[in-house]
Amino acid sequence: MMKSPSESNQPPAARRMLIAFAHPDDESFGMGGAIARYAQEGVDISLICSTNGDVGTVDPEHLNGFGSVADLRLNELRCAASTLGIHDVITFGYRDSGMMGTPENNHPDCLWQADETAVIGRIVQEIRRLRPQVIVTFDPYGGYGHPDHIFMHRTTTKAFHAAGDPAQYPEQLTNGLQVFSPSKLYYNTFPRAWLLVRVWMERLRGHDPRHLGKNKDLDLQEVLDRHLPSHAQVDVSAYHGAWDAASGCHASQLNPRPNRNPLDRLMRLVFRHQYFTRAWPEPRDHEPMEHDLFDGVE
Repeated sequence: MMKSPSESNQPPAARRMLIAFAHPDDESFGMGGAIARYAQEGVDISLICSTNGDVGTVDPEHLNGFGSVADLRLNELRCAASTLGIHDVITFGYRDSGMMGTPENNHPDCLWQADETAVIGRIVQEIRRLRPQVIVTFDPYGGYGHPDHIFMHRTTTKAFHAAGDPAQYPEQLTNGLQVFSPSKLYYNTFPRAWLLVRVWMERLRGHDPRHLGKNKDLDLQEVLDRHLPSHAQVDVSAYHGAWDAASGCHASQLNPRPNRNPLDRLMRLVFRHQYFTRAWPEPRDHEPMEHDLFDGVE
């Protein structure tokens, strides 16, 4: 059906994206290039960060001027969000749950122990308030098996489908909110080729890819085995400057790396694109790769 002249002259609808992650630094290390690109293109980006990132080791010098690890990590998040162009940061304030199988998983204030229905409701409320066409969260394995990532995958996926249902969390509708159904749901994923190379390199160096990291609790082989197909490939090659700067905001989580220049050049080649699995609408067989998370959004 043809549009009337008045309809044709209407400006395009504002593009809005909601990213639901778990920790300060997930936004930068996970999809910083894509965030920087979409922010520069005028997309209104909001971020849910469900924990304060307060579990783990932080060198004492980073704590100067801060009352706690949580204060430090949230300050780093504000720096990164400003650098990337994130419009709105929503924090839920849960305690970091630590890696799977650690005592921190059982802390009563941690996200892993939170009431799932309540967290889904909080995400639904933000979806109804912000009305984003596109939502991004973790894949089912949470990237590398972190319980907070898995929890956010589960709750965000359920919230995506609940936000448009008036029977779900109806009390929100009495406070001026309206139901809203986002158009697309994506899971942020690692490049499969990078995972293959990393596993190969670790074995070449004599390391067990199932026991990596400072605490030997990162199973890179499991990450590879659980890898989902990518349906969207977003070119971020022009946004490495903002991506690097935002990652640098999280100084407490970075290991000093001498002689970074050759490594940085290699990383720019490897990470020219960031990859996403599309969970909704469900992909069709042999569907071509998307190059924009807003493809098909009206």
